[in-house]
Amino acid sequence: MGSVKVENTKKQQKYVSMQEMIIFLMGTFFLTMMQGMQGNYRQAYLVNVLQIDSDSVGFINSFCTIASFAINFFLMMIIDRAPKDGKNKFKPIVATWAIPTGILAVLLFWTPSFIPKTGVIIVAYLIVIQLVYNIANTFAGTLNNIAVVISPNNEERDTALTFRGIVNAIGNSAPLVVVLVAGLITKDEGLQYLGSAALCALIGTIFMLWASKMVKERITYTSEKVNPLLGYRDIIKNKYAWIVLISEFLKNFRGIATYMGIFLAAALLGSTSKYILLGLPTGIGTFVGMLIVKAFLKKFNSKQIYIASGIYSVIANTVAFVIGVAYFKTGSTVLQIVFIISLFLIGLQFGASNLLPSMFQADILEDIELKTGKRLDVSLGFVCGIGSTISGAIASGVAPLILYGDNSIIQYMQPVEGVYPEQALRTKILLLFFYTIFHGLMMLLAGVPFFFYRLTGERKEKIHAAVLERRERIEESLDGKTVTENEEENDNNKKDTE
Repeated sequence: MGSVKVENTKKQQKYVSMQEMIIFLMGTFFLTMMQGMQGNYRQAYLVNVLQIDSDSVGFINSFCTIASFAINFFLMMIIDRAPKDGKNKFKPIVATWAIPTGILAVLLFWTPSFIPKTGVIIVAYLIVIQLVYNIANTFAGTLNNIAVVISPNNEERDTALTFRGIVNAIGNSAPLVVVLVAGLITKDEGLQYLGSAALCALIGTIFMLWASKMVKERITYTSEKVNPLLGYRDIIKNKYAWIVLISEFLKNFRGIATYMGIFLAAALLGSTSKYILLGLPTGIGTFVGMLIVKAFLKKFNSKQIYIASGIYSVIANTVAFVIGVAYFKTGSTVLQIVFIISLFLIGLQFGASNLLPSMFQADILEDIELKTGKRLDVSLGFVCGIGSTISGAIASGVAPLILYGDNSIIQYMQPVEGVYPEQALRTKILLLFFYTIFHGLMMLLAGVPFFFYRLTGERKEKIHAAVLERRERIEESLDGKTVTENEEENDNNKKDTE
Protein backbone atom coordinates (compact mmCIF):
# COMPACT_ATOMS: atom_id res chain seq x y z
CA MET A 1 0.00 0.00 0.00
CA GLY A 2 1.21 3.49 -0.47
CA SER A 3 0.51 6.84 -1.95
CA VAL A 4 -1.37 7.16 -5.16
CA LYS A 5 -0.91 9.04 -8.40
CA VAL A 6 -3.02 9.40 -11.51
CA GLU A 7 -2.17 10.11 -15.09
CA ASN A 8 -4.36 13.20 -15.33
CA THR A 9 -6.34 15.27 -12.86
CA LYS A 10 -8.93 16.81 -15.15
CA LYS A 11 -12.28 15.69 -13.75
CA GLN A 12 -14.07 15.51 -17.05
CA GLN A 13 -11.35 13.85 -19.10
CA LYS A 14 -12.42 10.56 -20.65
CA TYR A 15 -9.97 7.73 -20.20
CA VAL A 16 -11.75 4.51 -21.20
CA SER A 17 -12.48 3.70 -24.84
CA MET A 18 -15.62 1.81 -25.83
CA GLN A 19 -13.50 -1.16 -26.91
CA GLU A 20 -11.71 -1.35 -23.56
CA MET A 21 -14.99 -1.08 -21.65
CA ILE A 22 -16.53 -3.90 -23.70
CA ILE A 23 -13.53 -6.18 -23.12
CA PHE A 24 -13.65 -5.48 -19.39
CA LEU A 25 -17.38 -6.19 -19.25
CA MET A 26 -17.00 -9.40 -21.25
CA GLY A 27 -14.29 -10.55 -18.84
CA THR A 28 -16.45 -9.86 -15.79
CA PHE A 29 -19.50 -11.41 -17.48
CA PHE A 30 -17.83 -14.76 -18.12
CA LEU A 31 -16.07 -14.71 -14.75
CA THR A 32 -19.47 -14.27 -13.12
CA MET A 33 -20.96 -16.98 -15.32
CA MET A 34 -18.33 -19.38 -14.00
CA GLN A 35 -18.99 -18.25 -10.42
CA GLY A 36 -22.75 -18.45 -11.00
CA MET A 37 -22.47 -22.14 -11.81
CA GLN A 38 -21.13 -22.73 -8.32
CA GLY A 39 -23.56 -20.31 -6.69
CA ASN A 40 -26.66 -21.74 -8.38
CA TYR A 41 -25.97 -25.47 -8.54
CA ARG A 42 -23.31 -26.53 -6.02
CA GLN A 43 -25.89 -27.10 -3.26
CA ALA A 44 -28.14 -29.09 -5.59
CA TYR A 45 -25.10 -31.22 -6.48
CA LEU A 46 -24.50 -31.99 -2.80
CA VAL A 47 -28.16 -32.64 -1.93
CA ASN A 48 -29.62 -34.24 -5.07
CA VAL A 49 -26.63 -35.89 -6.77
CA LEU A 50 -24.31 -36.90 -3.93
CA GLN A 51 -27.23 -37.31 -1.49
CA ILE A 52 -25.26 -35.84 1.41
CA ASP A 53 -27.30 -35.59 4.63
CA SER A 54 -28.47 -32.15 5.81
CA ASP A 55 -26.22 -32.07 8.91
CA SER A 56 -23.12 -32.69 6.79
CA VAL A 57 -24.13 -30.13 4.14
CA GLY A 58 -24.78 -27.54 6.83
CA PHE A 59 -21.39 -28.25 8.40
CA ILE A 60 -19.59 -28.08 5.04
CA ASN A 61 -21.22 -24.75 4.19
CA SER A 62 -20.58 -23.11 7.57
CA PHE A 63 -17.03 -24.42 7.91
CA CYS A 64 -16.04 -23.31 4.41
CA THR A 65 -17.54 -19.86 4.93
CA ILE A 66 -15.71 -19.29 8.22
CA ALA A 67 -12.44 -20.84 7.02
CA SER A 68 -12.50 -18.81 3.80
CA PHE A 69 -13.00 -15.65 5.84
CA ALA A 70 -9.97 -16.45 7.99
CA ILE A 71 -7.86 -17.21 4.92
CA ASN A 72 -9.03 -14.06 3.14
CA PHE A 73 -7.76 -11.97 6.06
CA PHE A 74 -4.26 -12.68 4.80
CA LEU A 75 -5.14 -12.83 1.10
CA MET A 76 -6.52 -9.29 1.16
CA MET A 77 -3.27 -7.96 2.62
CA ILE A 78 -1.34 -9.71 -0.15
CA ILE A 79 -3.59 -8.31 -2.87
CA ASP A 80 -3.59 -4.77 -1.45
CA ARG A 81 0.20 -4.50 -1.36
CA ALA A 82 1.68 -1.91 -3.66
CA PRO A 83 2.50 -3.52 -7.02
CA LYS A 84 6.16 -3.82 -8.01
CA ASP A 85 5.67 -1.96 -11.28
CA GLY A 86 3.81 0.85 -9.51
CA LYS A 87 0.94 0.56 -11.97
CA ASN A 88 -0.93 -2.73 -12.03
CA LYS A 89 -2.29 -4.24 -8.83
CA PHE A 90 -5.02 -6.53 -10.15
CA LYS A 91 -4.14 -7.50 -13.73
CA PRO A 92 -1.14 -9.76 -12.90
CA ILE A 93 -3.19 -11.53 -10.23
CA VAL A 94 -6.03 -12.24 -12.65
CA ALA A 95 -3.64 -13.50 -15.31
CA THR A 96 -1.94 -15.87 -12.83
CA TRP A 97 -5.09 -17.32 -11.29
CA ALA A 98 -7.48 -17.53 -14.25
CA ILE A 99 -6.53 -21.10 -15.29
CA PRO A 100 -6.37 -22.61 -11.75
CA THR A 101 -9.76 -21.08 -10.99
CA GLY A 102 -11.27 -22.59 -14.14
CA ILE A 103 -9.95 -26.06 -13.30
CA LEU A 104 -11.21 -25.91 -9.72
CA ALA A 105 -14.62 -24.66 -10.88
CA VAL A 106 -15.01 -27.97 -12.73
CA LEU A 107 -13.74 -30.07 -9.82
CA LEU A 108 -16.54 -28.66 -7.66
CA PHE A 109 -18.91 -30.88 -9.65
CA TRP A 110 -16.73 -34.00 -9.86
CA THR A 111 -16.14 -36.54 -7.13
CA PRO A 112 -13.72 -39.46 -7.73
CA SER A 113 -15.49 -42.83 -7.79
CA PHE A 114 -13.15 -44.30 -5.16
CA ILE A 115 -14.31 -41.81 -2.51
CA PRO A 116 -17.17 -43.23 -0.41
CA LYS A 117 -20.37 -41.21 -0.61
CA THR A 118 -20.89 -41.24 3.16
CA GLY A 119 -18.75 -40.56 6.20
CA VAL A 120 -15.81 -38.33 7.07
CA ILE A 121 -13.82 -38.87 3.85
CA ILE A 122 -16.43 -37.40 1.48
CA VAL A 123 -17.03 -34.45 3.81
CA ALA A 124 -13.28 -33.76 4.04
CA TYR A 125 -12.91 -33.99 0.26
CA LEU A 126 -15.79 -31.60 -0.39
CA ILE A 127 -14.41 -29.11 2.14
CA VAL A 128 -10.89 -29.17 0.65
CA ILE A 129 -12.15 -28.67 -2.92
CA GLN A 130 -14.43 -25.82 -1.85
CA LEU A 131 -11.70 -24.05 0.14
CA VAL A 132 -9.08 -24.30 -2.60
CA TYR A 133 -11.62 -23.02 -5.13
CA ASN A 134 -12.53 -20.13 -2.83
CA ILE A 135 -8.86 -19.11 -2.58
CA ALA A 136 -8.39 -19.20 -6.35
CA ASN A 137 -11.67 -17.39 -6.93
CA THR A 138 -10.66 -14.63 -4.48
CA PHE A 139 -7.61 -13.89 -6.61
CA ALA A 140 -9.34 -14.26 -9.98
CA GLY A 141 -12.29 -12.20 -8.74
CA THR A 142 -10.05 -9.13 -8.41
CA LEU A 143 -10.93 -8.57 -12.06
CA ASN A 144 -14.08 -6.91 -10.72
CA ASN A 145 -11.95 -4.45 -8.73
CA ILE A 146 -10.56 -2.97 -11.93
CA ALA A 147 -13.87 -1.10 -12.29
CA VAL A 148 -12.82 1.11 -9.36
CA VAL A 149 -9.38 1.92 -10.79
CA ILE A 150 -10.18 1.93 -14.51
CA SER A 151 -10.52 5.74 -14.46
CA PRO A 152 -9.89 8.66 -12.07
CA ASN A 153 -12.99 10.28 -13.53
CA ASN A 154 -15.80 9.86 -10.99
CA GLU A 155 -18.58 9.60 -13.57
CA GLU A 156 -16.63 7.17 -15.72
CA ARG A 157 -15.90 5.03 -12.67
CA ASP A 158 -19.58 4.93 -11.68
CA THR A 159 -20.50 4.00 -15.25
CA ALA A 160 -18.04 1.10 -15.13
CA LEU A 161 -19.51 0.00 -11.80
CA THR A 162 -23.05 0.26 -13.16
CA PHE A 163 -22.44 -1.81 -16.26
CA ARG A 164 -20.29 -4.24 -14.28
CA GLY A 165 -23.29 -4.78 -12.02
CA ILE A 166 -25.56 -5.32 -15.01
CA VAL A 167 -23.31 -7.88 -16.73
CA ASN A 168 -22.66 -9.59 -13.40
CA ALA A 169 -26.40 -10.03 -12.90
CA ILE A 170 -26.80 -11.46 -16.39
CA GLY A 171 -23.66 -13.58 -16.04
CA ASN A 172 -24.88 -15.08 -12.78
CA SER A 173 -28.06 -16.21 -14.56
CA ALA A 174 -26.27 -17.48 -17.69
CA PRO A 175 -25.58 -20.98 -16.21
CA LEU A 176 -29.33 -21.48 -15.95
CA VAL A 177 -29.45 -21.50 -19.76
CA VAL A 178 -26.43 -23.80 -20.00
CA VAL A 179 -27.88 -26.32 -17.55
CA LEU A 180 -31.27 -26.18 -19.30
CA VAL A 181 -29.61 -27.16 -22.57
CA ALA A 182 -27.59 -29.84 -20.77
CA GLY A 183 -30.88 -31.18 -19.39
CA LEU A 184 -32.13 -31.65 -22.95
CA ILE A 185 -29.00 -33.66 -23.79
CA THR A 186 -28.86 -35.92 -20.72
CA LYS A 187 -31.20 -36.73 -17.84
CA ASP A 188 -28.27 -37.49 -15.56
CA GLU A 189 -28.26 -34.51 -13.17
CA GLY A 190 -24.61 -35.06 -12.25
CA LEU A 191 -23.51 -34.96 -15.91
CA GLN A 192 -25.64 -31.86 -16.46
CA TYR A 193 -23.70 -30.01 -13.78
CA LEU A 194 -20.27 -31.35 -14.75
CA GLY A 195 -20.63 -30.55 -18.44
CA SER A 196 -22.09 -27.11 -17.76
CA ALA A 197 -19.31 -26.30 -15.28
CA ALA A 198 -16.66 -27.34 -17.82
CA LEU A 199 -18.13 -25.12 -20.53
CA CYS A 200 -18.52 -22.11 -18.21
CA ALA A 201 -14.98 -22.58 -16.87
CA LEU A 202 -13.42 -22.82 -20.34
CA ILE A 203 -15.10 -19.67 -21.65
CA GLY A 204 -14.54 -17.81 -18.37
CA THR A 205 -10.82 -18.59 -18.31
CA ILE A 206 -10.30 -17.40 -21.89
CA PHE A 207 -12.07 -14.08 -21.35
CA MET A 208 -10.41 -13.43 -17.99
CA LEU A 209 -7.00 -13.81 -19.62
CA TRP A 210 -8.04 -11.51 -22.47
CA ALA A 211 -9.33 -8.83 -20.10
CA SER A 212 -6.22 -8.99 -17.92
CA LYS A 213 -4.13 -8.25 -21.02
CA MET A 214 -6.22 -5.50 -22.64
CA VAL A 215 -7.80 -3.51 -19.78
CA LYS A 216 -5.83 -0.71 -18.07
CA GLU A 217 -5.55 0.32 -14.43
CA ARG A 218 -5.20 4.09 -14.24
CA ILE A 219 -4.72 4.64 -10.53
CA THR A 220 -1.17 3.69 -9.71
CA TYR A 221 0.84 3.26 -6.54
CA THR A 222 4.27 4.09 -5.20
CA SER A 223 6.53 1.38 -3.82
CA GLU A 224 6.19 2.72 -0.29
CA LYS A 225 6.09 -0.13 2.24
CA VAL A 226 3.40 0.15 4.90
CA ASN A 227 2.25 -2.37 7.51
CA PRO A 228 -0.84 -3.92 5.89
CA LEU A 229 -2.54 -4.31 9.27
CA LEU A 230 -2.69 -0.53 9.50
CA GLY A 231 -4.97 -0.57 6.47
CA TYR A 232 -7.52 -2.62 8.37
CA ARG A 233 -7.23 -0.17 11.26
CA ASP A 234 -7.93 2.78 8.98
CA ILE A 235 -11.02 1.07 7.60
CA ILE A 236 -12.39 0.13 11.01
CA LYS A 237 -12.04 3.75 12.12
CA ASN A 238 -14.29 4.88 9.23
CA LYS A 239 -17.93 5.11 10.35
CA TYR A 240 -19.27 4.72 6.83
CA ALA A 241 -17.49 1.39 6.45
CA TRP A 242 -19.36 0.25 9.56
CA ILE A 243 -22.68 1.22 7.99
CA VAL A 244 -21.96 -0.96 4.96
CA LEU A 245 -20.69 -3.78 7.21
CA ILE A 246 -23.87 -3.84 9.30
CA SER A 247 -26.08 -3.57 6.23
CA GLU A 248 -24.32 -6.46 4.51
CA PHE A 249 -24.64 -8.52 7.70
CA LEU A 250 -28.41 -8.12 7.62
CA LYS A 251 -28.70 -8.51 3.85
CA ASN A 252 -26.75 -11.74 3.64
CA PHE A 253 -29.30 -13.65 5.68
CA ARG A 254 -31.16 -13.67 2.38
CA GLY A 255 -28.75 -16.51 1.55
CA ILE A 256 -31.42 -18.75 3.06
CA ALA A 257 -33.85 -17.47 0.43
CA THR A 258 -31.34 -17.90 -2.39
CA TYR A 259 -30.60 -21.44 -1.20
CA MET A 260 -34.25 -22.41 -1.59
CA GLY A 261 -34.55 -21.27 -5.23
CA ILE A 262 -33.09 -24.34 -6.91
CA PHE A 263 -35.16 -26.67 -4.73
CA LEU A 264 -38.32 -24.66 -5.35
CA ALA A 265 -37.73 -25.29 -9.06
CA ALA A 266 -37.33 -29.01 -8.40
CA ALA A 267 -40.54 -29.08 -6.33
CA LEU A 268 -42.64 -27.15 -8.83
CA LEU A 269 -41.14 -28.16 -12.16
CA GLY A 270 -39.73 -31.61 -11.48
CA SER A 271 -36.11 -30.78 -12.39
CA THR A 272 -33.38 -28.37 -11.31
CA SER A 273 -32.50 -27.91 -15.00
CA LYS A 274 -35.74 -25.91 -15.30
CA TYR A 275 -34.64 -23.41 -12.65
CA ILE A 276 -34.33 -20.90 -15.50
CA LEU A 277 -38.14 -20.60 -15.53
CA LEU A 278 -37.91 -19.06 -12.07
CA GLY A 279 -34.53 -17.39 -12.35
CA LEU A 280 -34.89 -15.79 -15.78
CA PRO A 281 -37.80 -13.44 -14.91
CA THR A 282 -35.91 -12.33 -11.81
CA GLY A 283 -32.70 -11.93 -13.81
CA ILE A 284 -34.43 -9.78 -16.43
CA GLY A 285 -35.93 -7.74 -13.62
CA THR A 286 -32.47 -7.26 -12.12
CA PHE A 287 -31.15 -5.97 -15.44
CA VAL A 288 -34.04 -3.53 -15.81
CA GLY A 289 -33.71 -2.55 -12.16
CA MET A 290 -30.10 -1.51 -12.62
CA LEU A 291 -31.04 0.70 -15.54
CA ILE A 292 -33.78 2.25 -13.41
CA VAL A 293 -31.33 2.86 -10.55
CA LYS A 294 -28.92 4.54 -12.97
CA ALA A 295 -31.72 6.85 -14.12
CA PHE A 296 -32.89 7.53 -10.55
CA LEU A 297 -29.37 8.56 -9.51
CA LYS A 298 -29.86 11.72 -11.59
CA LYS A 299 -32.63 12.88 -9.21
CA PHE A 300 -32.03 10.96 -5.97
CA ASN A 301 -28.90 10.00 -4.07
CA SER A 302 -27.76 6.41 -3.60
CA LYS A 303 -28.79 6.33 0.07
CA GLN A 304 -32.39 7.30 -0.69
CA ILE A 305 -32.68 4.73 -3.48
CA TYR A 306 -31.25 1.92 -1.33
CA ILE A 307 -33.63 2.56 1.57
CA ALA A 308 -36.62 2.83 -0.79
CA SER A 309 -35.62 -0.42 -2.52
CA GLY A 310 -35.84 -2.28 0.81
CA ILE A 311 -39.40 -1.08 1.33
CA TYR A 312 -40.28 -2.02 -2.23
CA SER A 313 -38.73 -5.48 -1.75
CA VAL A 314 -41.12 -6.34 1.10
CA ILE A 315 -44.13 -5.32 -0.97
CA ALA A 316 -43.04 -7.10 -4.17
CA ASN A 317 -42.10 -10.33 -2.38
CA THR A 318 -45.34 -10.41 -0.39
CA VAL A 319 -47.37 -10.00 -3.58
CA ALA A 320 -45.39 -12.80 -5.24
CA PHE A 321 -46.00 -15.10 -2.26
CA VAL A 322 -49.76 -14.51 -2.25
CA ILE A 323 -50.00 -15.09 -6.00
CA GLY A 324 -47.80 -18.17 -5.80
CA VAL A 325 -49.88 -19.80 -3.06
CA ALA A 326 -53.06 -19.14 -5.06
CA TYR A 327 -51.42 -20.73 -8.10
CA PHE A 328 -50.34 -23.82 -6.13
CA LYS A 329 -53.92 -24.36 -4.92
CA THR A 330 -55.72 -23.75 -8.22
CA GLY A 331 -53.23 -24.53 -10.97
CA SER A 332 -54.62 -21.58 -12.93
CA THR A 333 -52.67 -20.70 -16.08
CA VAL A 334 -53.51 -17.03 -15.59
CA LEU A 335 -52.10 -17.10 -12.05
CA GLN A 336 -49.01 -18.87 -13.37
CA ILE A 337 -48.37 -16.00 -15.79
CA VAL A 338 -49.05 -13.43 -13.07
CA PHE A 339 -46.66 -15.28 -10.75
CA ILE A 340 -43.89 -15.11 -13.37
CA ILE A 341 -44.52 -11.38 -13.71
CA SER A 342 -44.26 -11.03 -9.94
CA LEU A 343 -40.82 -12.69 -10.06
CA PHE A 344 -39.79 -10.03 -12.57
CA LEU A 345 -40.99 -7.33 -10.15
CA ILE A 346 -38.88 -8.91 -7.39
CA GLY A 347 -35.88 -8.70 -9.67
CA LEU A 348 -36.23 -4.93 -9.95
CA GLN A 349 -35.10 -4.63 -6.33
CA PHE A 350 -31.96 -6.61 -7.03
CA GLY A 351 -30.92 -3.75 -9.28
CA ALA A 352 -30.36 -1.61 -6.20
CA SER A 353 -29.01 -4.29 -3.85
CA ASN A 354 -26.48 -5.54 -6.43
CA LEU A 355 -25.32 -2.16 -7.77
CA LEU A 356 -25.36 0.40 -4.99
CA PRO A 357 -23.10 -1.34 -2.42
CA SER A 358 -20.22 -1.14 -4.92
CA MET A 359 -20.82 2.59 -5.30
CA PHE A 360 -20.95 3.03 -1.52
CA GLN A 361 -17.61 1.28 -1.17
CA ALA A 362 -16.05 3.31 -4.00
CA ASP A 363 -17.02 6.51 -2.18
CA ILE A 364 -15.72 5.17 1.14
CA LEU A 365 -12.43 4.30 -0.56
CA GLU A 366 -11.95 7.93 -1.50
CA ASP A 367 -12.93 9.09 1.98
CA ILE A 368 -10.25 6.82 3.46
CA GLU A 369 -7.73 7.79 0.77
CA LEU A 370 -8.19 11.47 1.57
CA LYS A 371 -7.58 10.88 5.27
CA THR A 372 -4.74 8.35 5.04
CA GLY A 373 -3.23 8.47 1.55
CA LYS A 374 -3.87 4.74 1.07
CA ARG A 375 -5.86 2.88 -1.55
CA LEU A 376 -7.41 -0.12 0.22
CA ASP A 377 -9.49 -1.50 -2.63
CA VAL A 378 -9.77 -5.13 -1.56
CA SER A 379 -9.14 -4.68 2.16
CA LEU A 380 -12.22 -2.47 2.35
CA GLY A 381 -14.27 -5.15 0.64
CA PHE A 382 -12.95 -7.70 3.13
CA VAL A 383 -13.79 -5.60 6.19
CA CYS A 384 -17.22 -4.67 4.86
CA GLY A 385 -17.68 -8.35 4.14
CA ILE A 386 -17.13 -9.37 7.78
CA GLY A 387 -20.82 -8.90 8.45
CA SER A 388 -21.90 -10.83 5.38
CA THR A 389 -19.45 -13.61 6.25
CA ILE A 390 -20.97 -14.07 9.71
CA SER A 391 -24.56 -14.02 8.48
CA GLY A 392 -23.60 -16.09 5.42
CA ALA A 393 -22.06 -18.78 7.63
CA ILE A 394 -25.22 -18.90 9.71
CA ALA A 395 -27.49 -18.90 6.65
CA SER A 396 -25.56 -21.57 4.73
CA GLY A 397 -25.38 -23.79 7.81
CA VAL A 398 -29.02 -23.43 8.80
CA ALA A 399 -30.59 -23.55 5.29
CA PRO A 400 -30.07 -27.34 4.72
CA LEU A 401 -31.52 -28.05 8.18
CA ILE A 402 -34.57 -25.96 7.29
CA LEU A 403 -34.90 -27.63 3.88
CA TYR A 404 -34.68 -31.40 4.41
CA GLY A 405 -34.16 -34.11 6.98
CA ASP A 406 -36.37 -35.69 9.64
CA ASN A 407 -36.52 -32.56 11.80
CA SER A 408 -36.62 -29.97 9.01
CA ILE A 409 -39.25 -27.25 8.68
CA ILE A 410 -39.90 -27.63 4.95
CA GLN A 411 -39.62 -31.46 4.69
CA TYR A 412 -38.24 -31.43 1.13
CA MET A 413 -37.89 -34.98 -0.26
CA GLN A 414 -34.68 -35.80 -2.16
CA PRO A 415 -34.86 -37.56 -5.54
CA VAL A 416 -34.71 -41.34 -5.60
CA GLU A 417 -32.53 -42.76 -8.38
CA GLY A 418 -32.83 -39.48 -10.27
CA VAL A 419 -36.63 -39.33 -10.00
CA TYR A 420 -38.17 -36.40 -8.10
CA PRO A 421 -41.12 -37.32 -5.86
CA GLU A 422 -44.22 -35.13 -5.71
CA GLN A 423 -43.72 -32.61 -2.91
CA ALA A 424 -46.51 -31.82 -0.45
CA LEU A 425 -48.41 -28.55 -0.82
CA ARG A 426 -47.10 -27.48 2.58
CA THR A 427 -43.53 -28.02 1.33
CA LYS A 428 -44.13 -25.89 -1.75
CA ILE A 429 -45.69 -23.06 0.27
CA LEU A 430 -42.85 -23.01 2.81
CA LEU A 431 -40.24 -23.06 0.03
CA LEU A 432 -41.97 -20.08 -1.52
CA PHE A 433 -42.21 -18.29 1.84
CA PHE A 434 -38.44 -18.41 2.36
CA TYR A 435 -37.80 -17.59 -1.30
CA THR A 436 -39.98 -14.45 -1.20
CA ILE A 437 -41.19 -12.94 2.08
CA PHE A 438 -38.10 -13.88 4.09
CA HIS A 439 -35.93 -12.31 1.39
CA GLY A 440 -38.00 -9.13 1.39
CA LEU A 441 -37.70 -8.72 5.15
CA MET A 442 -33.92 -9.04 5.02
CA MET A 443 -33.67 -6.37 2.34
CA LEU A 444 -35.85 -4.03 4.39
CA LEU A 445 -33.55 -4.45 7.40
CA ALA A 446 -30.45 -3.97 5.20
CA GLY A 447 -31.59 -0.45 4.35
CA VAL A 448 -31.97 0.71 7.97
CA PRO A 449 -28.24 1.48 8.66
CA PHE A 450 -28.17 3.84 5.68
CA PHE A 451 -30.29 6.38 7.52
CA PHE A 452 -26.90 7.35 9.04
CA TYR A 453 -24.94 7.44 5.77
CA ARG A 454 -23.70 10.91 4.70
CA LEU A 455 -21.33 10.39 1.75
CA THR A 456 -23.77 11.85 -0.75
CA GLY A 457 -24.33 14.98 -2.79
CA GLU A 458 -22.03 17.93 -2.19
CA ARG A 459 -19.99 16.15 0.48
CA LYS A 460 -19.20 13.29 -1.90
CA GLU A 461 -18.16 15.72 -4.65
CA LYS A 462 -15.89 17.70 -2.29
CA ILE A 463 -14.12 14.53 -1.21
CA HIS A 464 -13.62 13.42 -4.81
CA ALA A 465 -12.22 16.81 -5.83
CA ALA A 466 -9.87 16.83 -2.84
CA VAL A 467 -8.64 13.33 -3.67
CA LEU A 468 -7.85 14.35 -7.24
CA GLU A 469 -5.92 17.37 -6.02
CA ARG A 470 -3.95 15.26 -3.58
CA ARG A 471 -3.05 12.70 -6.24
CA GLU A 472 -1.78 15.49 -8.50
CA ARG A 473 0.55 16.83 -5.79
CA ILE A 474 1.89 13.38 -5.06
CA GLU A 475 2.47 12.76 -8.76
CA GLU A 476 4.52 15.91 -8.88
CA SER A 477 6.52 14.83 -5.84
CA LEU A 478 7.21 11.46 -7.46
CA ASP A 479 8.56 13.32 -10.46
CA GLY A 480 11.16 15.01 -8.29
CA LYS A 481 9.15 17.84 -6.78
CA THR A 482 8.31 18.17 -3.10
CA VAL A 483 5.01 18.61 -1.43
CA THR A 484 5.18 21.87 0.48
CA GLU A 485 4.23 22.27 4.10
CA ASN A 486 1.35 24.43 2.96
CA GLU A 487 0.04 21.60 0.77
CA GLU A 488 0.29 19.16 3.64
CA GLU A 489 -1.69 21.59 5.75
CA ASN A 490 -4.32 21.72 3.03
CA ASP A 491 -4.55 17.92 3.19
CA ASN A 492 -5.32 18.15 6.87
CA ASN A 493 -7.98 20.72 6.19
CA LYS A 494 -9.74 18.31 3.83
CA LYS A 495 -10.78 16.20 6.82
CA ASP A 496 -13.58 18.64 7.56
CA THR A 497 -15.40 17.24 4.54
CA GLU A 498 -16.54 14.28 6.65
